[in-house]
Amino acid sequence: MNYFILTVFVVMTYTSMIESAPTKPGVQCTEDKVEKLGICVKDLTSTVQKISVWAEKDFKFSDIEKKEFRAKCEGTQNCFKSVRTSCTDFPEEVTNELDVLCSRFNFIIDKFTECVPKLENLKCVNEVFGPKSLKKTTDEKCKDLKEHKECAVGEVEKTCGEKFKEIFEEASFLRF
Repeated sequence: MNYFILTVFVVMTYTSMIESAPTKPGVQCTEDKVEKLGICVKDLTSTVQKISVWAEKDFKFSDIEKKEFRAKCEGTQNCFKSVRTSCTDFPEEVTNELDVLCSRFNFIIDKFTECVPKLENLKCVNEVFGPKSLKKTTDEKCKDLKEHKECAVGEVEKTCGEKFKEIFEEASFLRF
């Protein structure tokens, strides 16, 4: 997964989330919550910018950067969730996609950093996590994950070794 793939993933997820969010008060979404949403979008933009900067560093993150990313992601998630809890017409997909985005990046920057740069040209891994997956719904992504699971696990093991295979299996198929 190279910088291009990562950037495309982040931008498409971000765009999808923003397009799904309400932009004006509705029956269930008050004006103050729509204003709060603007703050959440700024948080999200800042988080996406951080991810892009860190990705340029080939996924090499200091402990301080990891902590900062986790805090930014958690803050952004909490912001959107606070809008969603009192704005019932707020699309659940927005918070779900953000949860997936944060889970994936926590996985990449934590246990899997060393292996990620080696996965760029692997067929099954890219079927599940590459550019084609970006335009798919969550259900379609889950279907692809089930379909390509064994092959992707095999590719990770062959490329990065047993340790990363186990990490990949544990994280990829429980969280995503």
